[in-house]
Amino acid sequence: MAPASALETRAATAARQARDFRLPEPKPRADGTDQEVDLRQLRHHTKNTLQRIIALIAELPGLQDSPAGDTIARELEYRIGLSATISNALFGLTEAPGSMADRLRQLGGAVVDLMRAPGQVIRVGVSVRGTCPAALREAVVRGAHELIGNAVKHGMKNRPSGRISVRLVTEGGMTVLTVTDNGWGFAGTPRLGEGLALAQGFAERHGGSLRLESCGGGIASIELPH
Repeated sequence: MAPASALETRAATAARQARDFRLPEPKPRADGTDQEVDLRQLRHHTKNTLQRIIALIAELPGLQDSPAGDTIARELEYRIGLSATISNALFGLTEAPGSMADRLRQLGGAVVDLMRAPGQVIRVGVSVRGTCPAALREAVVRGAHELIGNAVKHGMKNRPSGRISVRLVTEGGMTVLTVTDNGWGFAGTPRLGEGLALAQGFAERHGGSLRLESCGGGIASIELPH
């Protein structure tokens, strides 16, 4: 059996790979087949695969014979579950997506639990006002994934506790997603890493923009006109 530290490293690597997974952009079907049927089959396959992985972890001989091994097994199962939750909120891989409020709550809680440090307590609040246009919902949810992850990874780094607020407002021909944290904030012009660059790309694809502010923490907003 590998040392606990090595298994923990592998578990963290697998969790990051699952979290960063991206589906390709859908393309028109030339043969006229139903994409919804394809998606249902993908959900079914993904759900079966994740259930089997969890079962294999539970059945692995010797893994749960020591306190350290049992802890790692439970952590692996938990993180696989979190990855599935995030995938559902983003793409509906194992179940059809719910309302925007449900998707953002599901996403926010799972991203925070996946990325927070051991013992770190981060509370997430979600509010939704108005009806987000259907054409913008994927951009909003995928942008939220990156902004919440950025808040945990950078805003809350090395802090024992904190709060993240996710607010979605649609009114007057504009939909605005705002993610606020009470973390470190930033000085000067922030550098756009991969996550923020992705969020900016989601906004620009719909003629929108990404705005970043620092005021007693971090404020990141995606503004989408319609």
